[in-house]
Amino acid sequence: MERLTDLTVTEFTDILASDAPAPGGGSVAALFGACGASLAVMTANLTIGKKKYADHWNNAEAAKTVGEPLIEQFRKAIDDDTIAFNKLFEAMHLPKDTDEQKAIRRAAMEETTKEAANMPFHTLSLCAHTVAVLEKLAGRINPNCASDFGVGAAALQTAARGAWLNVCINLQSLSDAVFVNDLYTRAKAIYDDVTARADTLYRTVDEQCRPACNQIEG
Repeated sequence: MERLTDLTVTEFTDILASDAPAPGGGSVAALFGACGASLAVMTANLTIGKKKYADHWNNAEAAKTVGEPLIEQFRKAIDDDTIAFNKLFEAMHLPKDTDEQKAIRRAAMEETTKEAANMPFHTLSLCAHTVAVLEKLAGRINPNCASDFGVGAAALQTAARGAWLNVCINLQSLSDAVFVNDLYTRAKAIYDDVTARADTLYRTVDEQCRPACNQIEG
């Protein structure tokens, strides 16, 4: 099976726009996470080696060391989310003509739905690690890439929002109340934390990037 991450942007978005049930929002959430982590590493790279920002090199190197593996983990999650959904899709189409077949189908759907919920939860967890990288870099990067940093924060917030929705929609159809309550509680805590922190980072950059009032006519 061809990996989604091996496709061109055009190929990926064409599949996304088609009537194929996957890839969908879960894979896109992971893609946004990969973009957010990549932009964090980009700002570190644009700081390292610039004499003017020598005081920030060590910090940028440390952030880069943490950020680079996160990019790859998000990339993997793009495909893993679609794989998880395809397993659920296959379970949905199991035969249900007899009571035995119905029982097998119900069990398969419960198991694959749990996997489909766990996958965006993993993406959400990666977002928590990535927002910490952005915070480590905040105010200690080459200011010429401040807008790139802000887009990274925005992308990460979108990733967290998308992953959260995909956790929730899968939990809706599960009968295991203990599993649902546990995953929902943990996901909600991460979601609230990440989106708030990413929003703070974005708003700070937004204020920094706006032109001064005397540069705006009218």
